[in-house]
Amino acid sequence: RRQQQRESDELYSLLKTVDADGTNTVSLDEFLQLVDDPRLHSILEVMQLDIKDAQLLHDMLNRSTRGGVVSLEFLTDSLLRMKGPAMSVDLQALVYKTTVLQERVDELFVRGYHAASATAGPAVTIL
Repeated sequence: RRQQQRESDELYSLLKTVDADGTNTVSLDEFLQLVDDPRLHSILEVMQLDIKDAQLLHDMLNRSTRGGVVSLEFLTDSLLRMKGPAMSVDLQALVYKTTVLQERVDELFVRGYHAASATAGPAVTIL
């Protein structure tokens, strides 16, 4: 438990260094800058975490918050949850892509239903 808290504190402190505007959030530009930081690479290496697609990871986290803002705390917690073999990041990306795909399918279904209803005309009752 103490080791986990130490990792969390260390990661949060590093993330805080790229928060140029002091909002306790990480923009895409700040995140991309952070991913190039050798200090982060060292921390992530110890955590066995490999970020292959930084923009996808940021988009995934951004969408997960539903508010469109990735807080430093949320980013720290999310990275710690992905700790372990690099495949964890791939699985998180898959969950994200599946969620986005499901939202698009739902949207297309609703559009198709409304379009079909609009072209069907009034209902006819036969006695």
